[in-house]
Amino acid sequence: MNIPTWQSDNLEAILVFLLLTIGFCVYYFGSVSQKLEARYVRKYGNDTRFIHFGRYLGGLSIGIVPAIIMLVVTGKEISEYGVTTGNGLLSLYWILGIASIVVPMNYFNSRKEKHLAFYPNVREREWTPRLVVINAFSWAFYLFGYELMFRGLLLFGTLSLLGPWPAIILNVALYVLVHVPKNLEETVGAAPLGFLLCLITLTTGTIWVAFFVHVTLALSNFFFSLRHHPEMKVVRN
Repeated sequence: MNIPTWQSDNLEAILVFLLLTIGFCVYYFGSVSQKLEARYVRKYGNDTRFIHFGRYLGGLSIGIVPAIIMLVVTGKEISEYGVTTGNGLLSLYWILGIASIVVPMNYFNSRKEKHLAFYPNVREREWTPRLVVINAFSWAFYLFGYELMFRGLLLFGTLSLLGPWPAIILNVALYVLVHVPKNLEETVGAAPLGFLLCLITLTTGTIWVAFFVHVTLALSNFFFSLRHHPEMKVVRN
């Protein structure tokens, strides 16, 4: 048996695959841990803070911590993984264009009973302004780590080794797979969204379009679902 020869050019891609695998496992098993959830419920009376904990854990384990490790090991600058403000005007056009489709779509979708049975994820009946802000921030933190990994480290980290199209297809495939634990609808929807975000990222050279599009999708869904839910309301302290 011939053992494959190690090539230093493979280090970056191998490292990002390893970090994504470990990071997602840490996030997933931490966010569904019944023992951890029980501790939060005992301490705070409900699972709201546990849900926020899961998002913070995901942002750190999937994106931020892997990014730090990648920068230390490869010696690259963070801008080489798409964390840059290049092509600002083109990025703005993409963000506004996609938002003009996503926001109305979420508005009408959030009125459906099937949708409201699951969203907002946090099932508080009374929302204080502080809780609304915390929930929105936890989403943004999680999605920054998410996009930092998928449209940043993974896409740019495999680009030179695989080439643009294989890197995009691999990215979309893994993006779809991590949505499997959610539901069929989101898993199927992850394919075209992931493909589009990869193309936009390579076109603009930055992950910020993908991040703001993803945040717009998540937060508009949150705000509209909260507004339309018959058993939830925003109250002042």
